[in-house]
Order: sequence, then C-alpha cells, then structure tokens
Amino acid sequence: MSDDGESSIVVIALLGNVFSPHWARARTTDPEARSLDFSAMNVALRSPDVTRWTLTEHDRDAVKTSRERLAIGASAMAWEGEDLVVRIDERTAPWGSVVRGTVRLTPLVVCETVVALDPKGEHTWSPRVPIARVEVTFDEPAVRFTGTGYFDLNQGECPLEETFESWSWSRVSDGERVAIAYDLALRDGPHQVRAFRGEVGHGLTAIPANDAVALPATRFGLARTGRSAAPIEVLRTLEDGPFYVRSVVATSIDGRPAMGIHETVSLARFRAAWVRFLVQFRIRRGPAR
Repeated sequence: MSDDGESSIVVIALLGNVFSPHWARARTTDPEARSLDFSAMNVALRSPDVTRWTLTEHDRDAVKTSRERLAIGASAMAWEGEDLVVRIDERTAPWGSVVRGTVRLTPLVVCETVVALDPKGEHTWSPRVPIARVEVTFDEPAVRFTGTGYFDLNQGECPLEETFESWSWSRVSDGERVAIAYDLALRDGPHQVRAFRGEVGHGLTAIPANDAVALPATRFGLARTGRSAAPIEVLRTLEDGPFYVRSVVATSIDGRPAMGIHETVSLARFRAAWVRFLVQFRIRRGPAR
C-alpha cells in the first residue's frame, strides 16, 4: 500500500488456483487432474485513476520453479540479493488489457514461523515478511508509488472448501509496527484464531487475539469481523464479490495511526454452483503448450 493510502497492489502466485471453478470441476471428472494445471499470477492493482485485475490460468508446462525463482507464464518473482522482485507481464480478465511492471519488496522484518491453520495440519501459513518497503513501477498502466508491504506463504494438501467454512484476515501497520490476525471457521472442528505483533528490530511474536469487532456487511451480505484493541474503520473496498471481499482499513497500534488490508472469504459461498459460475468470468486461460 502506498504511503498516502491511495494506491495498492496485491500479487498472489498460485501454484494451483484454489478459487478456480475450472479446477473444482476438473477434479470431479478426471482422477488425473492436477492443481498445477490451473496455476496463475493474480494481480490486483489500484490507484485513484486505475483499476486492473489479472488472473490467467496456465498449465504445468508454463510453471518454472527453483529455489530462488518462480515463473508462471510470462510473469516471475525472484530473490535478488535481499529483495523480492516481481516482474509482471499479464493481461486483465476478462478484456485482455496489458498489465506490465515491477514490484520490489525490501524486507524490514523476516520471520520463519510456520503456523498450522487446522487441527490436522493440512493447511499452513507463514507470515514470512511481515513488514517491508515496496516500490511499484508500472509502464502499462502508468502507475508508480512507494509504501509498506508484506509477503506470506500458504500451503495446503486439499481444497480449501473441504476444510474451512470461512476466514477473516487482516494486516495493519504504521510502517514500523504490524498487527496480523487470522480468524478461521472450520467445517468440522473448533474455531481457530491466530494473532501476531511485530516491530522493526524486534521480529514477530504470537500474541493473544483481541476481541472480535463487527465490521459492515458487504453488498453480497457477507458478515465481517476484525480483531483489534482499537476501533477499525473500513475506508474503501477494493474487491467485493459474492464469496470474497478485500478492503482498506484504518485503526491504530499503540495509539499510532495504522492502515492495512482486511479480507473475508466464505468457502460456504464458494461451494455454491452460482458463485462458481460467476467466478469463471474473472479468469482467463493461458495458451496451451
């Protein structure tokens, strides 16, 4: 997110698009279907004058991995020295406009913690870089900003909708401090809450979760909650769909103003046929190889 809070970018490398209706359909009809055949580099770029969304699924032949680099189609992310550099060459879904630029993330805090999100340990999450500086430089469209950033990793051994009913996640920062909360409702099991606090020079530490704070429901009627010791205000919504919503929120950490991202996902909604029908219109399919 930019320092003024007006621009943002989210980049998600999906080694198997967990929200793909094509992948969901394939695994019900083809026992040989593999998640890697539905991989994508999802980009959501927002500025006062620009909104771009890319999600192009590729088969496994378009995925190249090594210890330092991951490429999906024409886009790639790689560690260059201490920085994570993402070079994006995508087209929007569904219209195909070019989205081309670079994101450079410079870690300020690094964390090796891996957290189990369910009792069986089938899904894990690692808040690898909870605080970073980010430089965003795009030629198409022409967008440039610097701000605060974050990098994490998720891994799962089965489809999300088989384990979770929903979750709410948030990460807010004042540039030097960060608060992260992960609220998970399981389909079969106890409610899970994970909370962390971090600071430049002091790393990231697990803490007791704050009480839940009700947030306004979405236009599709999704209930939302946050976790904070201070009031939370939804400033604007970046993505607002039938099963997923992402918003910019404002709160405070130790009395200092903080901003960040809050998301809610309803896997119960995602399992509905009408939702999967709508989602497919936000996905492009890359060329066969």
